[in-house]
Amino acid sequence: MITRTVLASLALAASLSANAAPKWVELPYSMADASFLDHSSAVVQGQYVDVNVLRNFDDTVVLGSDPDSGAEMYSHRSVKLHYRVDCDSRKLSLSGWEMFEGNFGDGNVVWATTTWGEPAYLAAADDETRAVLSSACAINTASR
Repeated sequence: MITRTVLASLALAASLSANAAPKWVELPYSMADASFLDHSSAVVQGQYVDVNVLRNFDDTVVLGSDPDSGAEMYSHRSVKLHYRVDCDSRKLSLSGWEMFEGNFGDGNVVWATTTWGEPAYLAAADDETRAVLSSACAINTASR
């Protein structure tokens, strides 16, 4: 009885972790050396789809330097972007990000933030965000 309970718990944990594994699909256009959309992160809520995109850089990206010390700030090799897509208006909003020391979201988090309040939706302004919009809205259509 106890063995069966333990085995059932292990099987459940394995299935949950398998379902939670990212399903990265490379985007055809990228603001980085490569960008990927995580289909497993998609959460459909009516006309909205929340989805994660991972940008991967071959070289370290630095977002400036400290004015006093000259030390580099926010050096990172990858960034996970959290988008909310409004498929009805065909616009999207950046709702947060996490920058990582290493590629593919590996290593320490260098900088992370989440936006608060009502999101500001903008039209996709480049090929990468147009690809995010199209992919997210295709997931939305498929979920109906």
